Amino acid sequence: MAHAQKLRHCTARVLFCIILIAVSEAVSGQIRYSIPEEMQKGSSVGNIAKNLGLDVEQLSDRALRIVSRASSQKN
Repeated sequence: MAHAQKLRHCTARVLFCIILIAVSEAVSGQIRYSIPEEMQKGSSVGNIAKNLGLDVEQLSDRALRIVSRASSQKN
């Protein structure tokens, strides 16, 4: 009886982990844009709200963060 109870407990934990991973991937979004070196300053790269399927008003409500990761070049 104790073995069956331990097995049920382990199964519940595994199921919980799978659901947690699935939900976390469903609620996060990531977009990457490539910008050519020749692009003029002030050019439009992309529409973040449109690409995420959000209204512009929702961006501040959802605590949107924009992270820029510049690659360093050594001369």
